[in-house]
Amino acid sequence: MEEQSRKQIKIIISAAVAVLILVITLFCTEKIQDEMQMQLSQNLKDVANQNAKAFHNQINTNEQLLKGLLSEVQQNRGNIADSVHKYSNFVEAYGLKRMGYCMADGMTVSTDGVMANLSFREFFQRGMNGQCTITGVLSDALSMDYDRIVVMSMPVRNASGDVEGVVFLTYDADALDDSLQMRSFDGQGYSFAINENGDIMAAMGNDNLQLSQNLFSDVMGKEPENEEIVNLIQENLAKGENTQGTMLLEEEDYFFATPVTFMDGEITWYMFTVIPADFLDHRFTAIQKNLLIMDFFVILSIMSGILLFVYTSKAQQRELIRLAYMDPVTGGANFARFCQVVDNMHDKQGYLVSTDIQNFNSINIAAGREAGDRMLKDVWEILEASLHEYEMAGRMREDHFALFLAEDSREALVGRMEEISGKVHDLAVKMQVPGVYLCYGVCILEENEAVEDGYSRARSARNCVNEDHARHYMFYSEIDQDEIRENQMMEEKFDQALEERQFEVWYQPKYSVDGSQIVGSEALVRWRIPDGSMVSPGRFIPLFEKNGMIARLDEYMFRTVCRQQAEWLKAGYNVLPVSVNLSRASLYYSDIVERYERIIKECDLDTSYIQLEVTESALEGKADILGVLGRFRDMGVQILMDDFGTGYSSLATLNMRCFDTLKLDKSLIDHIGDESGETLLYHVVSMGQQLGLHITAEGVETMVQLKYLQKLNCDDIQGFLFARPMPAAEFESRMGSRDGDQEA
Repeated sequence: MEEQSRKQIKIIISAAVAVLILVITLFCTEKIQDEMQMQLSQNLKDVANQNAKAFHNQINTNEQLLKGLLSEVQQNRGNIADSVHKYSNFVEAYGLKRMGYCMADGMTVSTDGVMANLSFREFFQRGMNGQCTITGVLSDALSMDYDRIVVMSMPVRNASGDVEGVVFLTYDADALDDSLQMRSFDGQGYSFAINENGDIMAAMGNDNLQLSQNLFSDVMGKEPENEEIVNLIQENLAKGENTQGTMLLEEEDYFFATPVTFMDGEITWYMFTVIPADFLDHRFTAIQKNLLIMDFFVILSIMSGILLFVYTSKAQQRELIRLAYMDPVTGGANFARFCQVVDNMHDKQGYLVSTDIQNFNSINIAAGREAGDRMLKDVWEILEASLHEYEMAGRMREDHFALFLAEDSREALVGRMEEISGKVHDLAVKMQVPGVYLCYGVCILEENEAVEDGYSRARSARNCVNEDHARHYMFYSEIDQDEIRENQMMEEKFDQALEERQFEVWYQPKYSVDGSQIVGSEALVRWRIPDGSMVSPGRFIPLFEKNGMIARLDEYMFRTVCRQQAEWLKAGYNVLPVSVNLSRASLYYSDIVERYERIIKECDLDTSYIQLEVTESALEGKADILGVLGRFRDMGVQILMDDFGTGYSSLATLNMRCFDTLKLDKSLIDHIGDESGETLLYHVVSMGQQLGLHITAEGVETMVQLKYLQKLNCDDIQGFLFARPMPAAEFESRMGSRDGDQEA
């Protein structure tokens, strides 16, 4: 009897312990689910913020383009059609349908040449009232097909501040949605944007989107229970605050919404990122099953139950992290994961490095897109293998990577960057694509500084690395703030410098191969500021190439040379052809040939006295440039290929048959005296001559170089051996009269 009582007590105690363990386990299970729910919410928030930034950048890019048209129209009110037409190439490049200008009466001038009255459009009426607008989906009034479009517009003001018209750009609504596809969570998540009235302005991932035109009416129409969440969304939208929660559509959905502003704060949309609850419940169901199994085994073995619990929890957390933070190309961390890890480090003392694969497009062009993706994966493996403890790497986008390196000294950091660069260079060599290398921008991550802010500084440093620099890295601390201010001053003074003719044309003569006479010259730009000092071309030309001002400078130089040639002819000088450089930016204008032809006719100049120099790199990325060069040649203007020998595809370029003269780059000439270099130069010259090209050697500085070039029968010589660039007056003194001899 006593033994039976003891057994009963043991059973009761065992049962109580089992129940207690089960209760504790269930309690812990519930807490874990809550924690995972919080983790999900944070992941959803991170992905939503990424989507909002990407969406803002996409719209902001076209907003800046529209501001460019606005500025062009305001500066060239006398010929609105020309101003609009200049942007035809941008329409194609940016995937737009059209850009245009509505006059005060509603009549429209557009890039596709369609004329119509749009005064009935709300965006026009709002624009005339001084308001910027991004419309919802409209029917295209300028197309017979009545396509679905979205319009962005801005008012155009005169000097008095009165509105005199409206500039606009038009998206194809479906193309806009397709270009903004931003999926997440294995493709189950999707995003959309609404305006202050709840109208759906753009939809991303709309295969899953069961909405029509207005979020509020759709949501309320699906389930009356949504009234509370709709009121909350409207309230937070009015305040410009984030909103997170669930709503019932065809099924229950989790969402995170954040405001996104455009047009300098005039327009605010609400960006939603949504994921179906079933997608997450499916994963929670798997977790719950594992936890129930664990509950059973915990009763038998506490330790095994705890281990199973920990293992299952960790596995599911890793899965959630993988869904939101994995880069789809490399399989490694994306930038969101990079920021999260580094921000959560206890000791963030180290360097943030922004890395870019320079000339990465060469791989896609030479070997194909698959080879480019393989290169990104291989580079990622190199970066990941180089990491030490408490360091991190992530892919930002395209060929840009972010690194956090916990080095104690700058010297050690530079050594590691050079080691990584060497390995990447070896990859490019194996792929037979030379000229590919890593470019770095570096900054010290300040205490309590957000990683994204630090990365912006590192990226600024990377952007300051010149392509021809002896090293391919730049520290943020090395950025010359005075230089930045000087760049701003040069940009601000550009218009005044053109107006006051501060840009001077200097001439570098070209001589016959025996050096006996001048056979032509190249026009080079120099900037003499009012105090008489000169700004180096190496300072302002790269700047103007980056900001687009180089096209205006090109035209200024061309016009100045044509006028000077006409004056010399009228004065009786022995005028010879002058070649003028034409940048890639100038070639992108569709009316470049007509504009330059008009200048030649205004100066009453024969085209034999003017030539154009184009670098091989200007041919990249625009298929119809060959046609542009052909039209110049049809006019009688000779085309010179400048800097031949600096690009990996130079020999293929020869076969394009769009040049009259081949200018051998100094890098080829400098190898004279070296057997392999002379062999290469011999075959290049022979090939050019067999193709019927005129051969000019640049950068000739020694008699040894001259004699070898004479041996190769080059047509003419340009370099310091005969003459440096000189002002127009000095060059004029060497020209001689039409009937006399020129100075040798």
